[in-house]
Amino acid sequence: MRPSLGSASGTGDSPQDGTRRAARRLVLAGLAIFAVACIAALLLLSNQRRHVLWDTERELANQALLLASFTDNSFRSVELVQDDLARIIGDLGMRSVEEFNERLASRAIHQELQARVAALPLIEAVFLTNAHGLTIASTRAWPQPAFSIADRPHFRVLLDNPDLDSYLAPPARNVQTGTWNLYITRRIRSAEGHFLGIVGVGLSLPRLEEFLGLVLPGPGASIAIWRRDGYLLARSPPVRDVIGSRMEDVAAAFQAMLARSDNGVSRRVGAIDGEERIFAVRVLTSYPVVVAVTRTVAEGLAHWRREVAQVLAALACLAAGIAVTVLLRIRQLRGRHLLEQARTELRVLASQRRAEAIIAHLAHHDALTGLANRVLLRTRLDEAMARVRRGETCAVLCLDLDNFKDVNDTLGHPVGDQLLQAVTERLRANMREVDTVARLGGDEFAVVQVALSQGSDAGLLAQRLIESLGAPYDIDGHHIVAGVSVGIALAPHDGLDPDQLLRHADLALYRAKAAGRGCFRYYEPEMNAHAQLRRLLQLDLQRALKANEFVLHYQPQVDLRTGGVTGFEALLRWHHPERGLITPERFIPLAEETRAIVPLGEWVLRQACAEASRWPGGQKVAVNLSPIQFAHGHLPSMVATALRLSGLAPARLELEITEMVLLSDTEATLAALHELQALGVSIALDDFGTGYASLGYLQRFPFDRVKIDRSFIRRLGHSRESDAIVRSVIELCAAINMATTAEGVETEEQCRILRAGGCTAAQGYLFGRPSATIDAAALQQS
Repeated sequence: MRPSLGSASGTGDSPQDGTRRAARRLVLAGLAIFAVACIAALLLLSNQRRHVLWDTERELANQALLLASFTDNSFRSVELVQDDLARIIGDLGMRSVEEFNERLASRAIHQELQARVAALPLIEAVFLTNAHGLTIASTRAWPQPAFSIADRPHFRVLLDNPDLDSYLAPPARNVQTGTWNLYITRRIRSAEGHFLGIVGVGLSLPRLEEFLGLVLPGPGASIAIWRRDGYLLARSPPVRDVIGSRMEDVAAAFQAMLARSDNGVSRRVGAIDGEERIFAVRVLTSYPVVVAVTRTVAEGLAHWRREVAQVLAALACLAAGIAVTVLLRIRQLRGRHLLEQARTELRVLASQRRAEAIIAHLAHHDALTGLANRVLLRTRLDEAMARVRRGETCAVLCLDLDNFKDVNDTLGHPVGDQLLQAVTERLRANMREVDTVARLGGDEFAVVQVALSQGSDAGLLAQRLIESLGAPYDIDGHHIVAGVSVGIALAPHDGLDPDQLLRHADLALYRAKAAGRGCFRYYEPEMNAHAQLRRLLQLDLQRALKANEFVLHYQPQVDLRTGGVTGFEALLRWHHPERGLITPERFIPLAEETRAIVPLGEWVLRQACAEASRWPGGQKVAVNLSPIQFAHGHLPSMVATALRLSGLAPARLELEITEMVLLSDTEATLAALHELQALGVSIALDDFGTGYASLGYLQRFPFDRVKIDRSFIRRLGHSRESDAIVRSVIELCAAINMATTAEGVETEEQCRILRAGGCTAAQGYLFGRPSATIDAAALQQS
């Protein structure tokens, strides 16, 4: 009997059965590929979601820190106003409510109160109320119609609590104007300690909420200022129906979040709108007040949801590609053999790899520039650290575009996006393939430079980038110049932890920007200590003026024709209780940055005028002014008050400004200078020759004196260029009837050359170093 050869009805497979099995395998392979892609996408999106929420929490925490500092400074400014008024009232020596009513209802007191309001834009009113609750003086009107606030909490709490000196009340409507205010009140006592009344300050709630609205971190965000016991003081967006009310659950939440620290971050349902929010809170350093910055979780994940949509679109394309490929292969299998089936499966796998590459690219690259994002940057940093541990050297460069915000503000965000793309092209043109360029966000970039032969290679790259990125751009017909500043950290010298290297490079970037931008700086260990010290000094500045830690030193100014002392320049010094004497170069920039220079400058003016009024020789006193004081808008009235309180003749006060003052707001600044000159004080242009448009300013404003910068005097007699410059300045000023003072005179030779050239006056170590004491006998002989 012959063996069976196999048939459709026997044990052998028919071509249709083989095609069906192959089709099933293709379908299963396609499903498996799609499932792997979905799992990979799910893992990537989940990881990104965690990072997005973490970044949002960190951003809100930073915003809460800044707003807490602003609120604390605002309340401290109010406290300084109240302290000053309490001191003035205390000097009057009043003993009864009748004296309080009689002596504080004067026009002079009304004007004094108005001067305090003018200095602080958030203050709506300052008022004085006697012990019976009758307001007898305020900034709103004079004479002040008496009205009672005896039933208002900001008066009643101080009346009922004799040991309480000040009180921050919940928001309330003003009984006269109907506007919403925050009231901060302070007790006024007689010399015997009796309650005479209060000095109150009303902070305008609409202005405060308007400011908070300007700094909202984005859609879905809110900023609220709470008392720690749960009273809502202010909020943006405003919610009038709950302003001033107390919420028990909010107070309990604050206690839980702030049990161990003065700040905290959490996620919970908002008490006002019922939405799930991310909360970042911070307690003020000196007040029982909490600043809360929030954003809805939905808004925080908005960008992530757009990325989810992109990934889902990519998965849909992958599914369509797999389905089309499978269908085509099934059709081909009907007339082809198993070898063609294998080839089709290879094509399916290639399609899978392309789809996975698309998903991976979306997860690891910036959508606008195509550069690496933070996720990929961290991966490349980890790889670079592994190479460093094997003996290599690598560098991390942090880049920040200069003036990018101006481009966005003036030309719009579309032009700003095109500028970022043009910058990306130049960055790539200067990079090796082994290096990584990442966009950190906004106009911030990072570079990981590996396999360096020496650390100076990073500096060469930074200089190339500064030159390349600093060249002009032509975008949509706009001629744009946007330079770049660079900070560099080296591994292993500056650390092996990726986060630490990025932080060190960022500190070096900060130093480069402080050095004038358009340059690069390597990280140095003292930068970290400097940053910590800078933060501590910022906090110390807030209490230093109140603690009387500042003192004035005086350096003599000499008439070169007679040799007599004509005046003294007042120079500010800070005697820190722990760090000793701190020079102005270290704390004045911090004071200007935090706007503490305004009360500090007012103290310098008053102190210098008061001390000069006691000099027996009638010499002048020169006081330096900051550009921030001009931007404050009430400098002339501040100077007039200092002269009036001290009794110093206006002709004995000389105010010194630099050319940076004139660069900020020319028309407004010139108007303020004319107001000051009208008071009878003299105006000097300091550090002449080191700015940008000195000759133009000499023509626009009739300065009384021009001070020649010490950088020219230092080389006098040893440099033909310095001799020519100094001689030209003296002759120019003489021709337009302006006196000249040479700064930094240290030798007799310099003095002789200046006297022969016709210079009016001089100051420097040759004539005396700055000192806190002045020889009265020498003043009488001058």
